[in-house]
Amino acid sequence: MSTPLTQWSVIIPCHNAAKTLRLCLASVFAQTAAPGEVIVVDDASADDSAAIAAEFDCRVIRQRPNRGPAAARNLGAAHAVGEVLFFLDADLALEPGALEHASTALEADPGTAAVQGVYAAEPLIDDGPVERYKTLYEHHWRTRGAGPGSATLFALTAIRAEAFAEAGGFDEALRDGEDVDFGARLPARWTVRTDPGVRARHDDVDTLGGMLIEQWRRSLRFAELLARARRSPGPGRAVGTGSFGAATVFSCAAVAAGLPLVLWSPFLAAVPVGAAAVFAMANAGLLRAAAARGAGWAVAVFGLHLLYVATAGLASAAGALRPAAWTARS
Repeated sequence: MSTPLTQWSVIIPCHNAAKTLRLCLASVFAQTAAPGEVIVVDDASADDSAAIAAEFDCRVIRQRPNRGPAAARNLGAAHAVGEVLFFLDADLALEPGALEHASTALEADPGTAAVQGVYAAEPLIDDGPVERYKTLYEHHWRTRGAGPGSATLFALTAIRAEAFAEAGGFDEALRDGEDVDFGARLPARWTVRTDPGVRARHDDVDTLGGMLIEQWRRSLRFAELLARARRSPGPGRAVGTGSFGAATVFSCAAVAAGLPLVLWSPFLAAVPVGAAAVFAMANAGLLRAAAARGAGWAVAVFGLHLLYVATAGLASAAGALRPAAWTARS
């Protein structure tokens, strides 16, 4: 049976989102088919987020004190009346037909619990090269992962309220990785799909330090989430996002490990150079997309991506040694 968009609830968690919230809400109300309700959960913002939300025909729920996106999404879901919950981050602006496309994709298969969208290749607000790289990469790997999968990401996702309740909502103790943890608990009878037709422009992190710190923080918890999923009696879904392939990870590690060898002998420069070539081949699609802006931009994207993957690898390794990861195994 089809669930019309009038029975959908759009839930937007936000914390200090004044820069983008007006664009986000305007995009929701400009959809080709309108949802039944729009709920903004203001997670203890210190800016004008709540006032901006009040400009639109939506419900504003205030959460005090700040508790993070997991708690904000759960609070929005608890107040929602829709049969489908569409979670949308406040730094995203939907393309006009996104909700209608998500509805069509969700109803094509009654066994599909969630339809996840992808980011557009261009940022919502262009704040420089780091943001352009990050947005392009997010677009590339999410589009590459189109179709059925197991990992869940809730920045831009429609999910049946029934499936959301069955999985138990988000773990509010998690400030990062709560969507990945949710996917590990979603019963195996449900399918998750990524659909490039559900698209939004994203205002991403725009400084190198900010990007690497964010990646370090998120990756640091990955080992804990993996251990928790393996301990869980649930469906045994894959934990992760699928953003990095094995060739990318190992070639990046080989570049980092091979660079010190050059100090020992110049001939050993072949090790990091060869590894860099493998890294480039493993990410050929991303680099081809970057090359559309010119060879110089492709080289910059190569360097930024190498740093990004290296940060993820180091943080994941560090996270595996943390007490939380070992506690989750026991």
